[in-house]
Amino acid sequence: MLYSLVRPLAAVALKVFFKKIYLSNIDRIPQGKPVLLAANHPSAFLEPCILACFLDRPIYFLVRGDIFVKPFYIKILRALNMVPVYRLKDGGYQNLKNNFATFQYCYAALNEKKSIMILAEGRTIHEKRLRPLQKGTARIVFGAYDSFPDMEEVLVIPVGVNYTFADRPRSEAMIDFGEPIQSRKYWKTGESNATQAITDLTEELRRRLEKNVIIIDRHEDEALTEHLFELYRSENPDDTWPVISHNSERLFAEKSIADFVNHLKGEKRELLNSQVKQYFHRLKKLGVSDAAIAEKQTPVWRLPLLVAGFLPFLAGYLWNYPPVRLARYVADTRVKGIEFYSSVMIAVNLVLYVIYILLWGVIAGRAYGLAGIAGVGGMLALGYFALIYKEVYHDWTESWKAGKLSGVDKKELQKMREIIWQDVASHLPDVSKNATLASSSSIRTI
Repeated sequence: MLYSLVRPLAAVALKVFFKKIYLSNIDRIPQGKPVLLAANHPSAFLEPCILACFLDRPIYFLVRGDIFVKPFYIKILRALNMVPVYRLKDGGYQNLKNNFATFQYCYAALNEKKSIMILAEGRTIHEKRLRPLQKGTARIVFGAYDSFPDMEEVLVIPVGVNYTFADRPRSEAMIDFGEPIQSRKYWKTGESNATQAITDLTEELRRRLEKNVIIIDRHEDEALTEHLFELYRSENPDDTWPVISHNSERLFAEKSIADFVNHLKGEKRELLNSQVKQYFHRLKKLGVSDAAIAEKQTPVWRLPLLVAGFLPFLAGYLWNYPPVRLARYVADTRVKGIEFYSSVMIAVNLVLYVIYILLWGVIAGRAYGLAGIAGVGGMLALGYFALIYKEVYHDWTESWKAGKLSGVDKKELQKMREIIWQDVASHLPDVSKNATLASSSSIRTI
């Protein structure tokens, strides 16, 4: 019951936090089959939350056992479909014994054709690369077959999780579901060589995940690649509604850019890196953004919207400020790792907003009845409008600053940008051929 209650609230929070959530190839997850969703793990618990909120089925999650510490917390976590996996550092060998019950639970859940999500890397590190996979995915699959030899084929589905900036509000998430792995053939191999079968299935999962994850091979190339991502996003802005999109073109375009950088050699790599550094240094010196330089024509509706919407913006901003500011304060002061920042901020925001809305609902309801309660709903809507307003204001100011540049400076920037982008774009494949665009017949409504 708690899972069903929290799910729609968390979905709203995620749609506010992210500007865009791309969920592509959902049709690869079959209905009525035992499914193991094996994902990479760049954030603390954003990816489990996204899948729980926007897939049309209950998901059961394997999570760190060290958070299952008090009876009250254990009840809540269990009610949210979370299942503990204990590591040696989570209490020594005594707690490792508890994994037996966890695995038995997973085997039974798969036999009942449920969907389980496992974070295949085993630990969370915020970086754009795929870390070595743990063997837990294969062990759960083979354990399920051993426990229920006649059970239906367990499908292992690679889930590539990517974020533009996982620690920033109003960024983008890109999640792609790979082709399912037929796991039974590996189990049959395991009858003669269990170790080899586990290794083979883990390696196949790694190969398939690499197709869905943006990978920057070298740490020293991260700044260069992120700048090229910025150029691509400026060329292809996506501010359209709804927040949830089933288009994978953006993911595969950015993956292609990362692959392009990964394959750059010697002088060519150094030349591109130098050009990009000079261009962005020049942007910073002149106080303008790449998006403003790439903008072909400034939308004429921005200024009228900013003028007409100022008072609604101000009302929405001020009313929604207390819970938002407090959540940010908690995240800023309590969270040490970048991997946990957004997860904590969203969770705290959600709890604070529930309390805040209930308090205002009681106050406004007693004072003005149904009209007062409706007014609380209106202030929530104005809060979302305030978010959009701030983004429009930012875009307008960037365009205004670009418009104030001298003709010489602007042409110089445009020329520098054109040289860089033409070099990158010439190496990009036709992403429309690689990206599977969701059709109304193959994607279920979310």
